[in-house]
Amino acid sequence: MLSTLQISLIVSLFCGQLLQKAPEPRTSPPDPAIEQEEQDYTPVVIQQDSLIETIESPVAEPMGLAVYEGQLWISDMATRKIHEFRLVDRKLVRSIDAPGLMPTGLTVHKGMLIIADRQMDKLHRRRISDDSITGAETLPYYEKWAWGMVSDGKSLWIVDAQDRKIHQIDPDDGTTIRSFAAPGTHPTAIAWDGAFLWVAEHATNTIYRMDPETGWVVSSLPSPGPYPSAMVFFDGTLWIADYQSRRFYRVKLPEKLRVIEDDERRVRATYQVVYRAGGTGKVRKLTSFLAVPRELAGQRIITPVRFDPQPTRMVRDRWGQEIAVFELGDLAPGETRTVRWIGDFSLFRVRYQIDPAHLEPLRTDRELSQYLADDKKYNLKHQALTDWMKDLSRAPAHPYRTARLIYEKLVDSIVYERTGGWNNAAAVLARKSGSCSEYTFALVALLRRAGIPARYVGAISERGDAASFDDVFHRWAEMWMPGYGWIPVDANAGTGPDPAVRGQHFGGRSNRHVVTTIGGGASEYLDWTYNHNTRYELEGQATLDEQPIGRYRPLKAKPTSRNILLVEKTADPGPAQAPVCPAVVPQLKPVPDHTRTNSLLWGALFGGLFLLVLGIYIAIRMQNRSR
Repeated sequence: MLSTLQISLIVSLFCGQLLQKAPEPRTSPPDPAIEQEEQDYTPVVIQQDSLIETIESPVAEPMGLAVYEGQLWISDMATRKIHEFRLVDRKLVRSIDAPGLMPTGLTVHKGMLIIADRQMDKLHRRRISDDSITGAETLPYYEKWAWGMVSDGKSLWIVDAQDRKIHQIDPDDGTTIRSFAAPGTHPTAIAWDGAFLWVAEHATNTIYRMDPETGWVVSSLPSPGPYPSAMVFFDGTLWIADYQSRRFYRVKLPEKLRVIEDDERRVRATYQVVYRAGGTGKVRKLTSFLAVPRELAGQRIITPVRFDPQPTRMVRDRWGQEIAVFELGDLAPGETRTVRWIGDFSLFRVRYQIDPAHLEPLRTDRELSQYLADDKKYNLKHQALTDWMKDLSRAPAHPYRTARLIYEKLVDSIVYERTGGWNNAAAVLARKSGSCSEYTFALVALLRRAGIPARYVGAISERGDAASFDDVFHRWAEMWMPGYGWIPVDANAGTGPDPAVRGQHFGGRSNRHVVTTIGGGASEYLDWTYNHNTRYELEGQATLDEQPIGRYRPLKAKPTSRNILLVEKTADPGPAQAPVCPAVVPQLKPVPDHTRTNSLLWGALFGGLFLLVLGIYIAIRMQNRSR
């Protein structure tokens, strides 16, 4: 018979084996190699050769990048160290302790390594030499949560992650020279290319090019990884450290790129108008004009538009807009007529890559000159437009800068309000409010007044859900930029303080619209409307009700749910024909369930204790019986 001590020893050894087999919870900084097995990402690419290389991050949490004499310097929040990374053999060659516990931004200014810490109100300076890193100088920092940091050779630029601002800092005494809003809601890294600031934003995984003089977002690109945390320009390429994938991406910025189209949505769209006669008498010669969608940048037609019923004829107006004409005849009281088109579309988010420093000269030929002409909704000679343009006339003549100043001022001057019908530009500027069409009339008029060709487009829009209907619709302006063609400019959608939103709608369009109408002014068929127009005669006390409505239904997505299309830079005003360059979507691998691991650990522990107590109890009972 086994003694109580022997039974307890056996049970204890069994419990020890269980505990050895149960994985330990991780408490040390994560190892990049292990994490890559947990979750892997394939980077998003813009052009076939834009992603030069991808390397595994040599540190666990890269938060800052800098370059000094051909080597990368990296701040690692996990180990609280600053590392020198030798690019020749991809090795860490030396490290120093970070001054604080949360090292973030890192840059080199006049031979000094500048280190920021999210929780400290000072910047730290270290002098770099071949064999040592010396000094312990500090520089006061008067703002909040320093994250990204870069030097332009004269000033420091710091991303304030708490207040979502970009601060220009005097590198000698830490004075904040000026500040402007950072793009998006979660700005992280910042880099300098010699002319523009590039700011990474994690919420949308977007990298924005910003004008340091104005704070405008000029263009944007998708980040190759899911969480850009540090950036630096070196040797003509942009190095991007990604916190989540723990990789470094070396990117060549796209050249001769006119527009990026990505974030594809495939929809079946319908536009329908229902007419119903009322009152007494008849509605005579009812004619309906439906604008027909066409292919253009960001809008591809999957199946040709179908009509119900078949139109009486097809025509084009003075602006080249194709229109289906339905001659519906006479309607007696209570009678209805319905016309509609239906089509399948592939819609993309559009982002024009305008480079203000390299615009071609603005020339207007006979075709473009019609987009400078006056019309009753523009009233170009009105004193209100003259007064409004006074301040802008002092700015240097430059198509992009002039158009952007007009756009920014209009966004700040007008609030959205659907009232008073569709007034002309002068009335809208005086009233300081307007609908989307009135925003558009004002913007087109001001651009034309400044000598920039402008027109408008109209669309049916998705209203929040993939399957939705639209009975409000939307209109915005387009302007002609030399070398790029017609650029969308939507002052109504660009309202608000976020420079990312403003930049998105100056040279960009979402994938929530099917464009039906393009015009420069009054049309012989559509007049000043878009989507459709109606003409008829009333006899006696007859009335006519009409209800236009657009409908969206999502179509099955292609196997690759996100593409990036490229259109080479061109001055051709026609629809852009773009080769498709598929971008890759993160391919997720199963992530180990640490909660389950911990449950197994505690289960083994309590199970072992239970068996120990049970063994002692049984041994005692057996000994008592033997007596």
